[in-house]
Amino acid sequence: MRRGKEFLLRAAALERSIDAALRRVELYRSMTERVTVTVGGEYVVHSPNHTANEDAIIRHMEAEEQVKHLQDEYDATVREISAVLEALENPRDEQLLADIYLKHVPVGEIAQREHVTRSCVYKRCNRALAELEMLLGS
Repeated sequence: MRRGKEFLLRAAALERSIDAALRRVELYRSMTERVTVTVGGEYVVHSPNHTANEDAIIRHMEAEEQVKHLQDEYDATVREISAVLEALENPRDEQLLADIYLKHVPVGEIAQREHVTRSCVYKRCNRALAELEMLLGS
């Protein structure tokens, strides 16, 4: 079951990486706000340290590119996970694993929605993970 869980958790790890990269973009964006472009395309710097401003602009562009790369990787991972989940026998199991691992719906909320106990949701999740493990092993 460990391999199945790790497979599903790849999307969550990428989400955390995207969040961190977005924070870096915001940081570098705030650092570059001191630089404005004039009509002639020349930078008007409100700070005497031109090199630091140029570095901030470059880091901002690199951070935005990293976000794009991570988002593309995330999209590909979610498509891959979704394709494997579609192969599960029971569509309810597919929905359950997608809710827990891709949509981050709390188990208590799923239990309440389906009028079952949390324990029942965990058991169903473990059965679905065992089936996923078999699918990934073949």
